[in-house]
Amino acid sequence: MIAAEKLLKNRVVMVAGDEDILRREAFTSLMEATGVQADDFDLEYFTADASKPGDWLASVGTSPFLAERRIVVVRHLLRSDPEKTKATELAGLPPSSLLILVADDEGGSDEKRARSPRKAWEKLVTTGGGAVVSCDSNPKEIKDEVKRRAIQMGRPLTEKALDILLEMTGSSLSRALDELNKINLFVTSQGNVTEADVRRVAVPSREWNVFRLVDSVFNDNVGEALSQLRILVGSANKAEDAAFSRILPMVSRQLRFLWQARLCIDAKCAPGNPTDAVRAMFPSKPDISAEPPYRQSALMKTAQRLTLTRLERCFAILSDTDARLKGILDAYTSIETLERMVLDMTAA
Repeated sequence: MIAAEKLLKNRVVMVAGDEDILRREAFTSLMEATGVQADDFDLEYFTADASKPGDWLASVGTSPFLAERRIVVVRHLLRSDPEKTKATELAGLPPSSLLILVADDEGGSDEKRARSPRKAWEKLVTTGGGAVVSCDSNPKEIKDEVKRRAIQMGRPLTEKALDILLEMTGSSLSRALDELNKINLFVTSQGNVTEADVRRVAVPSREWNVFRLVDSVFNDNVGEALSQLRILVGSANKAEDAAFSRILPMVSRQLRFLWQARLCIDAKCAPGNPTDAVRAMFPSKPDISAEPPYRQSALMKTAQRLTLTRLERCFAILSDTDARLKGILDAYTSIETLERMVLDMTAA
């Protein structure tokens, strides 16, 4: 929980982070601490892309009418350009002002997330004398947090069920808790929630489908690998869009994780604590040592069946698939090109 009362001593508070549930809880705590009601005269909401920073500042800078403070809440902050606001403008707000900036999750690809103005907004707020609430999850603490909340809910999970839930939800605390709420509604049996309960009710993330696809490839289970590919593609006429937006980047990410896991196996070190020589070969992203223990364990298990030579061949197949989809190499339809990738990797 955040120290809401302490944060409200600031004139500007920014709520940001990659976990939706933590942002919601932080924002709710802030609003409850202000004591305002939804229809209060001195409370106004803006959406960042449907207004201008000047509008927010003018509103929050107005003297309150029936309260001690004038409160303005801005949602979807990351849709606004931070360069259009100056730190001096934030610092110059009157003591009666409270500007709450909420950096809602805008989704999108990894490339879009990399271009997010979040860091620029955080710097602007802190330079302007405000406070930033970072609602990011620690991958190594997610398991304990989900376990704690499941017990609070009265639906404790078995250890295997907990691991499967986290794998299926891509190590996202928000998604794991959303799926846990569904499990609580649909599973009526008494006692601990089992792995079978999770598999029956929880909706897997695309990351889970990619994990299953790659794992099936290296288990020589062509049928399951093609089945997971079809799930990821959605429909054949959208295969090209799906390939570039999620399938190729996510398969590449999974292969890089497995390459790092194989390096750890060959060096006889743990992925969470690699030797300096092995760590020097890791890329900055993705880094297997930053993954939660259950994820590292699954990657190490798969990597036991691999060699660096086979992984090298799979990277080459992935590159050829990209070239075929772009017309650089000869190919048929997009869906057939992706299916060929799966078959070639299985035969590598």
